[in-house]
Order: sequence, then structure tokens, then C-alpha cells
Amino acid sequence: MPPAATADVDAHFDAAVASLRSFGLPPTPQNYAIWYEYHAGRNDALRRALTVALTNRRSIDSHMMAELHDLFFADTVERRVAREARATLREAAGRILEAGVDAERYGETLSEAAVTIDGDSSGLAAMIARLAEETTALSARSAELGQALRQSGDRIADLEKKLAAAHDAALTDSLTALPNRRAFDAMVREHAGLAMNTGEALSLLMVDIDHFKQVNDAWGHAVGDAVLRLVAATLDQQRPPTARVARYGGEEFAMLLPATPLHEAAGHAERLRGTLAARRISLRANAAPIGSVTVSVGAARYEPAEPISVWIERADAALYRAKREGRNRVVVLDGAAAATG
Repeated sequence: MPPAATADVDAHFDAAVASLRSFGLPPTPQNYAIWYEYHAGRNDALRRALTVALTNRRSIDSHMMAELHDLFFADTVERRVAREARATLREAAGRILEAGVDAERYGETLSEAAVTIDGDSSGLAAMIARLAEETTALSARSAELGQALRQSGDRIADLEKKLAAAHDAALTDSLTALPNRRAFDAMVREHAGLAMNTGEALSLLMVDIDHFKQVNDAWGHAVGDAVLRLVAATLDQQRPPTARVARYGGEEFAMLLPATPLHEAAGHAERLRGTLAARRISLRANAAPIGSVTVSVGAARYEPAEPISVWIERADAALYRAKREGRNRVVVLDGAAAATG
């Protein structure tokens, strides 16, 4: 390896280790790989995801690292199924090519037969026998090909089912069963396009659990996971029928509200906040009280033709203003307010 390349590797290694220490992350191979790639700058999507998280001061913890590793590094079921599908299609294509070779040889035999019959009628019996032999061979190969293609068709149909299931799994957060960040990105693009075409209002709520790190530190990750599931279930139960809810990442959730003006979205957010704050949580094993779960919520409306990233950043800015102002509250930030500071 050239000296310059070695120096780059060393620099990326040192930067990755420094990041692990800075965020108190265990030096696992997965965590190291994420930060090494981030500092090396070879994975633009990973770099953007971490840059947004750092800019918005999101909790950089083991949960986020696991999500990033699954998204950018893991050999997912979806990818494995796709490879299997490609292999099956290559096998079927090979069978078809073999049949083409057989048909070409049969055609050559027919041409030879025509020349032989025209030139020498004495060889007719021998040529007829040869044609019969070639016909029998081609018929057998065709039957074999038909059976192979039927089997390939059955396998492809099975793969289609697996791929559909893998696709659904790839768009679902395994802990909360809500749509995940990838699914959220797709639904935001879809509804923003509809809002531009119809002129209907479109609002977004960004919801973050207050003091979630303290829950994990005090009660452990099992309780933290239970809190995440509770908030996810409450969001899903409290949402209006047309609303879409997703786990945005870590302890943050998003609710997309089509055909909903900003003031109505703020009302939904306030009811959600109040519902969660009123609940008292205790351990199932010994009824030890944990307390209440509160959330901070940022609300913003979509301004027609604005970049989606700007809209999400505005909702995030409202969320972090709610955090700064004491948590357990809803802050609304529309386009005009954002423009004036």
C-alpha cells in the first residue's frame, strides 16, 4: 500500500476511534465500521444520515448504530432473496439457450436432408432414419425443458412471495412494528407530491421521547424498548384515520397528516402529548413505579414546491425548540415563522 494510502487509513482509524469515545459507544466491529466509513467519506448516504443526526443533536447511541448497520452494511433478507432470484433466472435462461442449440442442430439436419434427397435418392432411407432420431431427441429435450421451466416458474413464484415479505420487512421497524425511516421517506415524497397537485394542506409532527437516555441508564434497555413500544402503540392508536406514523430513528417518531391544516395538526399533537403524560408506568415484575413518559413535539406544514428536506428541518427545529423550552410541550413552526427567524 502506498504511504499516502496508509496515512489515510491511519487517519480514518484514529477519527473512528475518537468518535466511538466521544459518544460513549462500545468498540464493536459494527460501530467501528460505521464511523470508519463516515470519516472515509466513501458512503454518501451513510454520511448524510449521520450528518443530519449530528446537526440535529439526536442521541447517537447503540440503537442508532444498529439501525445504521442494518441499513447500510447488513446482508438483509431482501438482498439474499434478490440474489436467489437472479440465480433462478440465470438457470432458466441457460435452459432456453440449450434448447436453442438443439433446435439449430435440428434445422441443420433438415437442410442436409433436403440436399441429400435432391442429390441422391438412394440415401433417403438412411436420412429418414436420422431425421426420426433427431426428432425423438429434440422432443425429449423439449419435454425436459418444459418441465425445467415449470419448476423454475414455481421457484420464481415462491421467490416473488419471499421478496414481497422481505420488502415489507425492510420497510418495518422490528421493535415497534411501525414503518421505518426508509418507509417514511417514501410516504413523505408521495404525499408531498399529492399536496402539490391538489393544493391540500399537509402537516408533519416530529415526536421525541423526553429524557430517554435516562430511562435506559436507570432501568435498562429492556424497559427502554418497552417504552418505545408504548409510545409507538399510542401514536398509532391516537392518529387520525388518514395519518401515517413511522419510527424516524432512535427515540424519535414522525406523524404525517394529509389534508390537515397546521392548527389541527397541533391539536392532534397536544392530545397525544397529554395522553402519554397522563399515564403512569410501573415494572410488571414488582410494580416498581417508573413514572410517566413525556414527549416533545414539533409541528410544521408543507409549503408547496419547497424541498422536502427543508420542511423536515423546520419540523425538527420546532421539536428542538420544544426541548429547549422545557420539554413535554408542542411547538409549531410554519414557513413564515421560520423565514423571520
